[in-house]
Amino acid sequence: MIQIRHKRSGKILKINTFWLRDHCRCGDCYNVETKQRRYNLLDIPKTVKPLRVEYIKDELQYEVHWSDGHTSVYDIDFLYAAQVEHMVIRAQESTVRTPWNQSLITAHESHLRTTLAELVSSEVIVRKIVQSLIRYGIAFIDDVPPNTTMTELAVRRLFPPMKTFFGEMYTFSDVQDHADTAYTKQYLGLHTDNTYFCDAAGLQSLHCIRHVNGAGGENFFADGMYAALELKHCNPRAFEILTRVSVPAEYIEEGQYHKHSAPIIRVDPVSGEIVQLRLNVYDRAVFDSIPQAQMQDFYESFRVYLEIVQRIENQWSFKLNPGTVVIFDNWRVYHGRHAYTGSRTMTGCYVQRTDFLSKARVLGIID
Repeated sequence: MIQIRHKRSGKILKINTFWLRDHCRCGDCYNVETKQRRYNLLDIPKTVKPLRVEYIKDELQYEVHWSDGHTSVYDIDFLYAAQVEHMVIRAQESTVRTPWNQSLITAHESHLRTTLAELVSSEVIVRKIVQSLIRYGIAFIDDVPPNTTMTELAVRRLFPPMKTFFGEMYTFSDVQDHADTAYTKQYLGLHTDNTYFCDAAGLQSLHCIRHVNGAGGENFFADGMYAALELKHCNPRAFEILTRVSVPAEYIEEGQYHKHSAPIIRVDPVSGEIVQLRLNVYDRAVFDSIPQAQMQDFYESFRVYLEIVQRIENQWSFKLNPGTVVIFDNWRVYHGRHAYTGSRTMTGCYVQRTDFLSKARVLGIID
């Protein structure tokens, strides 16, 4: 270990010497154009050590002469920010995501909406929508002509659609094109999609492009992060169980068999932040991932969480009419639908998580 003084904070950083050598940002070690390292880790001797060190540039930089003949110059602010302790603190203090219940989200609804004309003509509006998706997990685009082509245009202004066996853009009604309850007129409780995928879609968009000769079909949403934090506060043991137990899910139809197991609440192993909520009571496969002796604790924990999720005060319900596209975070926001009558057609698509977060980083919304 080597000790380096961070002048701005007055703190002493204790840094592993091999890590320090590995993080040299000189032109020989790091390609500033591609943002990639230039070397194989084994190119650095296992026993590499600093022979001489020196503070330079008013103690804002640190120069190291290494035993392998290399010389590195480090910005000490960079070294400070790269330590896990500071990353955890930043995550805990972050206000970039706002948990919500019904009263809070309806009070901020105006921040979530834009029109297609505004979105197409303004980069500021692009940022507004992506920021709403990061902060609240939901956003709306109004005045979209009710067809798949214009829905795709609206989404592509923000993100590329994700291709699945449903297609890139999908259109569905009560015609049973797939083995999924969404392709019926039945009630659909709160859930996330793709729990059976190894990498569930990060976002989902929906647009009701037609509903005639009937009624019902109101959509409702709930913030899974709000519910999970409420569970953590009122029942820490149940929260811990739901972050640990993998729940199997599957999707089976002719030519398709998808299966995946993961916890209902996934947390970052370093920061403890909630990363992903994964909830679908319909797609659950045979529950064989824990011993029978542990089943009762799981089911009791799951029931407590579902009771929080399904509280009326935690749900936002409204009618999706032709002309409005809703985009929501499939790793955070649960969605459902009331039963309906008549003829109803929906269109929309998924967006990969990596494309969503990449856009948010490019726009400076998240790190």
